[in-house]
Amino acid sequence: MNQKVLIITYYWTPSGGPGVQRWLKFVKYLPDFDIQPVVLTVDPASAEYPVIDESLSGDVSPDLEVYRTECKGVYNLYKRLTGTKTAPYSGFANEGNPGLLQKFSRFIRGNFFLPDARRGWIKYAFAEACRLIEKFGIETVITTGPPHSTHLTGLKIKKKYNIRWIADFRDPWSNIQYKSFLYQTRWAQKMDMKSERRVLKHCDRALLAVDERKRLAIVHPHIDIGKMDFMPNGYDESDFEGMTFDPPDDFVITYTGTIAVNYPAGGLVEALLQVRERFPFIMQFVGKTDEITRSLFERNLSANTCFHDHVSHQKSVEFLAKSSILLLINANAEGSEFLLHGKIFEYLASGKPILLLGAVDGIAANIIKSAKAGAAFDYNDVEGIANFLSEQYQNQLKGIRPEPDWKIIRQYSRKRLTQQLSDLLGLSNPAGFERDEEL
Repeated sequence: MNQKVLIITYYWTPSGGPGVQRWLKFVKYLPDFDIQPVVLTVDPASAEYPVIDESLSGDVSPDLEVYRTECKGVYNLYKRLTGTKTAPYSGFANEGNPGLLQKFSRFIRGNFFLPDARRGWIKYAFAEACRLIEKFGIETVITTGPPHSTHLTGLKIKKKYNIRWIADFRDPWSNIQYKSFLYQTRWAQKMDMKSERRVLKHCDRALLAVDERKRLAIVHPHIDIGKMDFMPNGYDESDFEGMTFDPPDDFVITYTGTIAVNYPAGGLVEALLQVRERFPFIMQFVGKTDEITRSLFERNLSANTCFHDHVSHQKSVEFLAKSSILLLINANAEGSEFLLHGKIFEYLASGKPILLLGAVDGIAANIIKSAKAGAAFDYNDVEGIANFLSEQYQNQLKGIRPEPDWKIIRQYSRKRLTQQLSDLLGLSNPAGFERDEEL
């Protein structure tokens, strides 16, 4: 008999973006391992999503039980105050160089809406979670953030029922890459750290999509690091079915996803200006690009660069298939060596060479190197970047297609990761966990 597991997530279809896909894919494959997921999320009528992607609903089984609740948010007010048309993207990439009003609004968000501006969902999520737990006799609850206020719902559930609680961190909490954009006071930073510590202390296991266990062990020395597990994102083989990945006629460099102002691209522009004298190319950005980065390319490489706004996830995979090489830029922020964007795994699955800009000894660079799937360079290594581009152009010209190590890449298939998740958590035997008597 399949065991029901309650998954509490703010982001769910029809929302788009990477925040949806992690648990959308886990939920898709959990029934294959005798686990029956029940999803608790926000009613789209009151949700505040940066982007919409209706195509992702194709991954939702008609048999899946999804429950939605009301939510009180503050980003509608933020949009009216700042003049933006959508809720902020990750890293505020849709806002460019912020004006005084935007800076003030971010300060309010970073210091008065802790841990985040979607905390208004806590009371609604908690009430519905209690109903579902009692209705179905649920013994395991999973909360996923951002928004990390979702974990505070898990904390309330743990306190009331003392059942098994898994906290999933798709991104860091107290050390998230755009933290500096929130202008937090020391008091606010302290409060965020306190909430993070409480969640890590009282959850039964913590899943980390970004492996920051070493940092967390330092900032929270009394938390058992043994209950923290690195569980990366991955790629779904079914998303690539029926596609051809032959090199395009032109030499096409593609970046997919959000790019914000703290993703340094100056060195790349210099390298592209160098290679433009040697061969033609197309540099394309697919997704939300901040105004400063966009202006940088339009001023220097307008004839070679094109921009596509947000597209469906399936369409973004098609862009990968039609590319020569794939560009990945990590944010230049504290802890950048641990950054692991979800798109890296789809990049790997495409089999196309990857050019990474960022920490050359970071986790993303090491995965690319181990899979023989490309190369990593410092943001300002103009010569190294230019040489890599030239090498890849010559390979395409000569019909040379270096094969990556597919044995490494297949470790990151969504179905395989779901199997690891079910094994790791022992969801078939939740009674084996130690109850928390401190709450």
